Amino acid sequence: MRIDSNSIIGIVGAGIMGRGIAQVAAKAGHKVILYDNWDGAVDNAMNINEKELSKLVEKGKMTQETKDKTISLMTPTMQIEDLAPCDLIIEAIIENKEIKQEIFKQLEDICGDVCIASNTSSISISALANGLKRPDRMVGMHFFNPAPIMKLVEVISGLQSDKQLVEDVYNLANSWGKKAVFVKSSPGFIVNRIARPFYAEALRLYEEGVSTFATIDEVARTSGRFKMGPFELMDLIGNDTNYSVTESTFNSYYQDSRFNPSLTQQEFSQAGLLGRKSGIGFYKYEDGKQLCREKYNEVEPSNNKISDITVFGSLGVANELIPLFKKAGINVIEDEGDGYIEFNDIKLFLTNGKMASQISKELNEKNIAQFDINIDYDLTDSITIATSLLAQKHVEKNIAALFTQIGKRTLIIKDSPAMVISRTISMLVNEASSTVTNGVCDEASVDIAMENGVNYPIGPFKWADKLGIDFILETLNNLESFYKDTRYRVDRGIIEKSIIGGKYYE
Repeated sequence: MRIDSNSIIGIVGAGIMGRGIAQVAAKAGHKVILYDNWDGAVDNAMNINEKELSKLVEKGKMTQETKDKTISLMTPTMQIEDLAPCDLIIEAIIENKEIKQEIFKQLEDICGDVCIASNTSSISISALANGLKRPDRMVGMHFFNPAPIMKLVEVISGLQSDKQLVEDVYNLANSWGKKAVFVKSSPGFIVNRIARPFYAEALRLYEEGVSTFATIDEVARTSGRFKMGPFELMDLIGNDTNYSVTESTFNSYYQDSRFNPSLTQQEFSQAGLLGRKSGIGFYKYEDGKQLCREKYNEVEPSNNKISDITVFGSLGVANELIPLFKKAGINVIEDEGDGYIEFNDIKLFLTNGKMASQISKELNEKNIAQFDINIDYDLTDSITIATSLLAQKHVEKNIAALFTQIGKRTLIIKDSPAMVISRTISMLVNEASSTVTNGVCDEASVDIAMENGVNYPIGPFKWADKLGIDFILETLNNLESFYKDTRYRVDRGIIEKSIIGGKYYE
């Protein structure tokens, strides 16, 4: 049985994901049967879908005719036997393997050779298929919340999944206006695996006293162009949920240090400080809105006007700053060297995985500082710095004066290897590379998944091309050397790419 635009779609589970997927399928013109045996669940789902579609009509994003047709294509039911005509059934119930398998066996008895697709976010598709009469008819179809809005669908194949069926489901998801990616069944699939460092590195920085929740979030938003910083995103997801996913991934990979859960997040979870849904997490909330947060750690610039700077060697991605300095009327002298800016007895390096204090000790100079990478130095309104533990107090204020002249605020954190964005991006690239090395998917699928599943501004491999793979390699090696922690060990794919050279996207 092939799955196509004429297939009847069944949905098991009328919660937020199930009703959203039902809406997506019905909008695409499919007859949809929405099943849930909880009293009132399907009626509630239909009411919410009707309200959401009505809002689209009010905003002019959908005609009344399309809305009426979409609603008419969805049939709610509390009887599982009503799913008998379905060609594809998408399960969206509790994340419990045994409960899911019990439902699947019922569906096989009722529907015969139906294709069963699980919306699981973490359970192995191969494991879910175990015990079914037709394990080849089992696939994963992981949507992201809210399903009508989020574009990504991870189409997951288990060890026994029929290849043609997986391709049919992939094509179906694309026909629904989604961006589908092929994924081999493995813990966390693509997004929930690769996204771990975004949270983990922020939590580590906080635990080391490097900076505050608010400043780290501000750096992520302004320098990395992430829509939300890690702490506000964890509050949105729920600290209990995010901690549970991290713990599950950690255990699924046999306690690999790359996925170490955070004691801070465990403490917040156990205290009931879950984020938006509890009214307090890393921030406080009222009626779902974040209340005023603490101030960012911002440097007050000195009154000095910086007239001349010397740039020694290449600044890598930060070469984008040179035309900004020149445009501001600063005399820029370019000379050979190891890649840093010098002015007023200050040497300012782009972070490379070392502390500024380490560089200070190596050079036997006090007034050393480093600054973080930016996705776009022209568009950003802030640059983050850290000064050596040996630096004199005027250093941070004079650096702020320099950046003020090109219209940038200066955020400051405690000296830390690879700062904030550089370490985060390097670890995202490393996990993305590991995912590809393990045969879970290809590089393009990683970037599609991260851009459309968690709204990253660009995917990890696009970041790698922007920064250069040797920069990523150097940063990770320096981080591992500093922490003596295999969490930062470099994936072989990065080493191989560094040897071969070139970009991921030529």
